[in-house]
Amino acid sequence: MRRTRWRLAVRASALVMAVLAVLSAAAYLVARGVLYGRLHERLERAARSSDLRQGLLREGYVVVSGSGAGPDEHVGFTVAPDARYGALAVLRWAIDGHTMGLLATSARDDVQALETFLAILAGLTLAGGVVALPGGYLLAGRALHPLDQAVQERAEFIALASHRLRTPLSVIRTSAELALAGQGLAAPEALRTIVDQTARMERLAERLTALARAESRPWTSAPGAVELDAVARQVVDELRPAAAQSGVVLRLDAARPVPVAAPAADTADMLSSVLENALRFTPAGRSVRVRAAAQGRWALLEVADEGPGIDPADLPRVAEPFFQGRRVRGATGLGLAITRAIADRLGGRLHIASAPGAGTTVRILLPAGGRAGRPARERGTTG
Repeated sequence: MRRTRWRLAVRASALVMAVLAVLSAAAYLVARGVLYGRLHERLERAARSSDLRQGLLREGYVVVSGSGAGPDEHVGFTVAPDARYGALAVLRWAIDGHTMGLLATSARDDVQALETFLAILAGLTLAGGVVALPGGYLLAGRALHPLDQAVQERAEFIALASHRLRTPLSVIRTSAELALAGQGLAAPEALRTIVDQTARMERLAERLTALARAESRPWTSAPGAVELDAVARQVVDELRPAAAQSGVVLRLDAARPVPVAAPAADTADMLSSVLENALRFTPAGRSVRVRAAAQGRWALLEVADEGPGIDPADLPRVAEPFFQGRRVRGATGLGLAITRAIADRLGGRLHIASAPGAGTTVRILLPAGGRAGRPARERGTTG
């Protein structure tokens, strides 16, 4: 990444120098035109107003050749180097198409000033390129920072996923080796362990697939919107048996239709991921409340539990992939990451409020929709 930053910085510096060089050339040509124009006008006035004689030096003008008459038909002007005067501005005049005389004056000071101006412009161009180099490096660093961060996060994600998959594989291999060697582990027990660890790996693979789909899948929903309250009712009905088995009371507050501009499958995936986490961490005898409501231009989906809450130090990271905090119960740590990825892709927001002993409230805000339709019964796997 550092080499890329330097390449971009060098290109930015070269671009700045090229722009400054063009501007400097334009400024030099303008200054040169103005200076030569003034010399030309000065010599022309002298030629018309003086009684010129060949070989005379008068008021700073050298008559190279000429007659008593000034320029008549046309005037030619040039600035040329001269061994004696350093630089001469020469005026040629003609009468009836024939050259009649040359009038010259020293342009040494004017040419030196023009050369100094050119040197200053060249120095500014070079200085601009030098200054642009570290500036371009800093700007390239800022521009590439999100990409660099994304690459680092992806590398960490791959390492964590590999670690999570390696653990059940190690258990499977150890169980199989002990059973084959007859060292304290019977074949049925080894097979049961292998089946359990395989199921664990399948769950992790499903959650990884769901996360990848949430981050990269394009929005291909049909025009219109879906009723958020109907999606919430469907998900709650699906998870109510699991809540009853855990002794958790599952409540739903969705009395009015709430149109949302989001696919039903994605909305259900988000709610399932959050609700499964809430049920997992809520003790028996407590409750989990799901609410769907409209809030201006947003549609709100809220899940509030009466669990142990989240430690304040863990709260900023709970939506990161594989992060579980201090209360680990065999979960994958991908539920909230999937929810955040889907919400971001749909132009929504995810807010999590929690405190130890006070439960956790997860609020999902999605763009409100217009005409709503009922959600399809078949939706994507939530994992």
